[in-house]
Amino acid sequence: MIWHSISPILRVLMLAGALCYLGCILFLLKKRRLTVRYALLWLLSAAGFLLFAIFPYIVLVLTNLLGMTVPINTVFILVTVFVLLLLLSLSSAVSTHAQKQKRLAQENALLEARVRQLEERIAESEK
Repeated sequence: MIWHSISPILRVLMLAGALCYLGCILFLLKKRRLTVRYALLWLLSAAGFLLFAIFPYIVLVLTNLLGMTVPINTVFILVTVFVLLLLLSLSSAVSTHAQKQKRLAQENALLEARVRQLEERIAESEK
């Protein structure tokens, strides 16, 4: 299969899809619903999608480099790698937030104990 055999309509749809995907990511960044730290992986995937839409021959070259016979297998492997990287990134974020939450709960408990002690001292001094 050569890249010229991909229909122009499919290429236009792939390009439109890639641009919509990139636009959604940029919109979420602008509205601050997605932070730059977490958006990097999404932006890289959008750039890859855009690159494959503009130059579909890259998928065929990658297929040959990986020793595969069908280009869709290359796409599945790339998508699987992306999903694994996304899961790793989100797991890291969840772990970080869980540690921060634990630390804040411990600090809160210490502060509550201190407030109770101060209230007891005040109550004793008023007697």
